[in-house]
Amino acid sequence: MVSGLLALGSSATLLVHAEAPPLQVIGFWANDATSGLNGLYKYPRSITWFAPFWYSVDAQGRLINRVDTKILAQVRAHHIPITPLVNDGTGTQAFLASSSTQISAARNIADMVKKEHFQGVCIDFEPPHTSLAKELDAFSRDLRDFLPHGAVFTMSVVPHSAGAYNWKQLTPEVNQFVLMSYDQHDDGSYAGPVAATPWVQSILARMERSVPGYKIDLGVAVYGYTWHAGSTKATTVPFNAVTPTMRSHAKWDTLDQETYATYPSAGGKIIAWWESLQGMNQKINLAKRDHVAGIALWHTGYANDAVYQLLLHQIGKQP
Repeated sequence: MVSGLLALGSSATLLVHAEAPPLQVIGFWANDATSGLNGLYKYPRSITWFAPFWYSVDAQGRLINRVDTKILAQVRAHHIPITPLVNDGTGTQAFLASSSTQISAARNIADMVKKEHFQGVCIDFEPPHTSLAKELDAFSRDLRDFLPHGAVFTMSVVPHSAGAYNWKQLTPEVNQFVLMSYDQHDDGSYAGPVAATPWVQSILARMERSVPGYKIDLGVAVYGYTWHAGSTKATTVPFNAVTPTMRSHAKWDTLDQETYATYPSAGGKIIAWWESLQGMNQKINLAKRDHVAGIALWHTGYANDAVYQLLLHQIGKQP
């Protein structure tokens, strides 16, 4: 249980405002980690929708099913609404190029939502292909038409998309857009913050010029990366697997508003950046200040009890 002041380990503390207006919370999940789901079952009221990565679309618009029936049963037993994530299984979004496969994909996704009694669906076709922007518009209209009445249609979008999204066409069809405001630095880049707050503010402000805030969910990382100094090869570190060494060397970057650490190892100096509770809280407060619809965690498998406690207090709910 967390009181009004949430301890952050070192000397830092932050004030969590339980009286703040409630935010909706999407809790994504991917099958590379499950330990965080124990906390979700313990605090089921901490999220609004559970969005597991369970489906992909093939080139013919058919669905590839990866549903974990044990997790499905557990989530339903705790009465957590489910909006599964559907991604592009081709890597090229080939199913969008043909009107027949485009319609087939939309119909198959909607049929899945109806058959499984899910509360909606999250579409995650990335990276976006600018040449298929009009086709994505048409797919979104078809999907909205096919979905059961009241189903939530969520779309994950990447920053710096080079015009791949026709916001004017998509916004009437999509209930909410998840701005993937993380991986500013990741595997393939030199060491740096996963999601510096000034960077997040910048890409959110850009999106708000095209999409109303009440349709935006701000992405929040529940992880970090480690690099060998001078390398662009990064290793993912889930929040619930941050090491004692990382914690003992942890510092708060006041400019980027993220936690980092530098420490020696057998292979040379290690540089780590990760979203700590303090950093997560900064992003949640940014979502509140900008009056956006909510936040979206990537992902719940990386969380622990402290993350869910933070969510409960920020959205004004009790366990």
